[in-house]
Amino acid sequence: MKKINNNLMLSALKGADSIYLCTHISPDGDAVGSMLAAGMMLEKMGKRIVMAIQDPVPEKMMFLKGADRVQKAEDVEEQVFDLAFALDCADEGRMGACIGTYKKAKMQIQLDHHDTNPLYAQINEVDGHASSTGCMMWRLIDALDMEADQHMAACIYTAISTDTGNFSFSNTDEETFACASAMVKTGFDLSDVSRRVHLLREEAHVRLLGCALKSLRFFADGRCACMYLTKADYDEANARNEHCDGIINYALNIPGVCMCYLADTHEEKTKISFRAVAPYKVSHIAALLGGGGHILAAGCRTNEPLEEAEKRIREEMIKQIGEAK
Repeated sequence: MKKINNNLMLSALKGADSIYLCTHISPDGDAVGSMLAAGMMLEKMGKRIVMAIQDPVPEKMMFLKGADRVQKAEDVEEQVFDLAFALDCADEGRMGACIGTYKKAKMQIQLDHHDTNPLYAQINEVDGHASSTGCMMWRLIDALDMEADQHMAACIYTAISTDTGNFSFSNTDEETFACASAMVKTGFDLSDVSRRVHLLREEAHVRLLGCALKSLRFFADGRCACMYLTKADYDEANARNEHCDGIINYALNIPGVCMCYLADTHEEKTKISFRAVAPYKVSHIAALLGGGGHILAAGCRTNEPLEEAEKRIREEMIKQIGEAK
């Protein structure tokens, strides 16, 4: 396990009485799991906590302890806290409606693993080499001389297993397995958590996946792929934002595909998700459109016309294909 030696962060957590926890919009397993684990850890330290996200916790993660306590960002925007703690949030814009309350706190800290993070907090604990923020939560619990109980372990396991593609992505490393092992040793129900997080799929997700697969297209001699989702698709599938989670990977997992994107136009801003396999990279492509993320998994939201955005995306992807020959 890597160590957290950020004494400023540890002191801030120990010294604050009221703490506001938040994470990014459209929260995934790493965001939700890390925030819930942090909330439980802080309550064990005697802190008064409030957890908030702009968007709802995905239904498939509502079984995690504390998920039912997560509030809407607007419901707590009048409150002022001693400390605001952002988890798994690559930049301030990703907080969405939580940013106001975060900024109003007397002090702001963050825990994150995105290598594009601009270090926006007063106190930053950012490791772009960590497989997940969940793994960094394990480090933080250790640095505070605490141990994870079964409920915290279920949350951290959810965090690390979702951000590593159930331990299959290239970001999976020795620490990832060490963290998973430590969590399993607590005795939480691994089989139940894994089934809920990785196997169960709501009908709306399956129907939305069908819409995306029907739109699948290839370019660059089949080395790149793209898919699309529209408001009509969401209406047809009776789907919400969370039901799009993981769909992009179906394009990447086609033999021969090394880069892909999914353009989702069902909201005012077009959401574009990018994926790649090494040695190809997509974080800089997302950055061109005001987004960010990891080298192999990134995203953005843009008001730019989709046709123009796609032109830039494809140019960058085709350029990489040419350079790799």
